[in-house]
Amino acid sequence: MCYEIKNIDYNIEVILNGIINVREATAIRQKLFPLLQQGFRSLTFHLGMVTDMDSSGLGLLLASQKMANDCDATIAFNNVPEQIKERLYAVGIDL
Repeated sequence: MCYEIKNIDYNIEVILNGIINVREATAIRQKLFPLLQQGFRSLTFHLGMVTDMDSSGLGLLLASQKMANDCDATIAFNNVPEQIKERLYAVGIDL
């Protein structure tokens, strides 16, 4: 498994590791988005163990950022590897 999702008092943490591609991004989305739709105060992605991420992974993060902004919740991307930072900036993700 390349992810773990924790929800503690409407504070959601997503711990990712390895390669995040379409298969992983789809699985994460199926678990994460129902939690977000129930309401949340903060969403934190822990990316320190991510080795690569394709456009579907970037899309997941971008959609999550939009949901957080729409819900007036905070979002954070922690420990982003340098090779991933450039991609996040390129698609408009705020770090």
